[in-house]
Amino acid sequence: MEMRVVWLLLFAGSMAQEDMDRNVFLFPRRSAADYVVLTPMVTGPLHNLTVCLRSYTGGGGKYALLTVGTLESRLRNMFFILQDAVDYNPQNYYSNIAINSVSVSFQTMAHPLGWIHRCVTWDSNTGVLQLWVNGKVSPRTALQKGFSIDLQDGFSLGQILKNPDFRWNQMQNMRNEWNSQFSFQGEITDVHMWNEVLPPETIWQVLLNNRYINGNVISWRSLNYTINGDVTVQPKLQCRYGSESGSSRHQCSME
Repeated sequence: MEMRVVWLLLFAGSMAQEDMDRNVFLFPRRSAADYVVLTPMVTGPLHNLTVCLRSYTGGGGKYALLTVGTLESRLRNMFFILQDAVDYNPQNYYSNIAINSVSVSFQTMAHPLGWIHRCVTWDSNTGVLQLWVNGKVSPRTALQKGFSIDLQDGFSLGQILKNPDFRWNQMQNMRNEWNSQFSFQGEITDVHMWNEVLPPETIWQVLLNNRYINGNVISWRSLNYTINGDVTVQPKLQCRYGSESGSSRHQCSME
């Protein structure tokens, strides 16, 4: 009986959810060995979603930010967010959003040494998809109307899966691999996901890091995660956002 209680306590500890509000995940190198798996609080199919996260990278290149699925997933790239910097202008970025391997690309601007806050909203009923970058919304588009996103395998930060190589025999068992060309290097924080399309006013509050607005699928302030490779949890050295005269301002602090 005592041994059973001990095992239950150990299991409960392993499933503990952590408030990450003052922390970031630091990816110190570009490597397919480094990623973080997030366990969602809701596992049913998503017909609507809002996902937000904040990222900081130190240079150009293509970086995977978030993908639905893991190395054990049967279905590949059901949803992902990818950043692609424009080499000739470090302030220009392309944000690529994919649903069921069909992607759209948005060109946006951000300071090369600044944090980028992204929110993606999607409504399966209409297919309407929107991207918000640092509080500014891109033109609406439509993608994969009527589709649903399976969350059973969870989410991965910092990687996307390679597409299968169909030159091999289709009967051969193919092992999933991360696409190392898109491995993330930098910092990721403030990851939230909802199973609904948030209104613009709420998305603005998410940008401001309002403690009272948290995702009901993934919440950064109640996060169940597993680190793989050399990713580490570090204190958050970033800015607190506010608004003044309709424009954004910031004051950097560790508090």
